[in-house]
Amino acid sequence: MYISIADQTVVFLRSILFGAAVGAYYDLLRALRREKRLRLLPVALLDGIFWLTAIVAFALFVLLAADGDGRSYVLIGLAGGAALYFLTLSPAVLSLFRLALSALLAAAGWALRIVSIPITLLRRLCRSKAAKKIIHGIRMKNFKKRLPFLRD
Repeated sequence: MYISIADQTVVFLRSILFGAAVGAYYDLLRALRREKRLRLLPVALLDGIFWLTAIVAFALFVLLAADGDGRSYVLIGLAGGAALYFLTLSPAVLSLFRLALSALLAAAGWALRIVSIPITLLRRLCRSKAAKKIIHGIRMKNFKKRLPFLRD
């Protein structure tokens, strides 16, 4: 099958963009890893997720953009796009991702605190002396008189 030079150029430029997108995806996971200061197992899981999705995305890219032909210029474009991204845009994008992630985690922390307020108040209420007096004042004998299915 013949592919024109113009089509090859378009596929090459798309592979450069795809390489930059894979680099940005890696920076997103790297920002998560740095923000949460993850240990060995979560880092390994994130790396596995990255490689699994990158391989599937690359296979789909080759099938859809390059018509299923594994050409060398697709790999060169992918590597070149990733290298170009890491040499130029990566520091700015990484700091932007870290800023957005820290803001998102702070908002999630505030939301969790707001949701936990009723639970904390209920817990304090149950620990009060008046609540204990009410709970201990209820006798099972009174329930057995009123509810016949509790009788022996």
